[in-house]
Amino acid sequence: MTQVLERLEAAIEERRGADPATSHTAKLFSKGPEKCAEKFGEEAIEAIIEAVKDDRAALTNEAADVLYHLLVMLAARSVPLADVLAELERREGISGVAEKAGRLSVRRARWPEDQAACLAIRAEAFIEEQGVPEELEVDGRDEFCRQYIGERGREALGTARVFVDEGRAKIQRVAVRKAARGSGLGAVLMQAILQELRADPTVNEAVLDAQIAVIAFYERLGFDPEGEEFLDAGIWHRRMRMAL
Repeated sequence: MTQVLERLEAAIEERRGADPATSHTAKLFSKGPEKCAEKFGEEAIEAIIEAVKDDRAALTNEAADVLYHLLVMLAARSVPLADVLAELERREGISGVAEKAGRLSVRRARWPEDQAACLAIRAEAFIEEQGVPEELEVDGRDEFCRQYIGERGREALGTARVFVDEGRAKIQRVAVRKAARGSGLGAVLMQAILQELRADPTVNEAVLDAQIAVIAFYERLGFDPEGEEFLDAGIWHRRMRMAL
């Protein structure tokens, strides 16, 4: 089974640069990653319908379409099948309950219930670098502020906040506890925030001030550097911007 999928993945990649007029795969790629994802969703829904109808032959055909469009969607976002298989192998032998308990997730903070957790996470991050800014105390009470929490299982380990006003989302630096650094939680937080902002018709751009040492991280997420470097609390930063 794995070999069949690997051959299909290779064929999809080979046809990426073909003429969209003669290749369905090339046509999908030409429409961009978002359309590839949308098409995968359509095929998944069709498979669900056939499963509910209990039509085995139709479900088999639709399932094949789902696998094909899954590989196209992965390729459109440069995610190799090998990475997906490696993740499945990592989970092998782990119970579903244990796996879920260790999974990284993001949610909107609830105020004032999550106040203490948010402030503690940000305080730990800021104390190491430049002290705790007074404006931490306004978290969650500003009508323009959206506060997010990153969790592993039910443990709050990261936080970020976004101020949205007049179509612009100003993202403040992600703060992650020492225990979760290197876990990918920062990236998970940012990706969740950007996904929500893209779905918000009132927001058309995202900006943030990134420390020079981590500019490459934000560039991988799709931000572009703008303007000159500047000092903030003794640390060099640069403004980053992304159209949404």
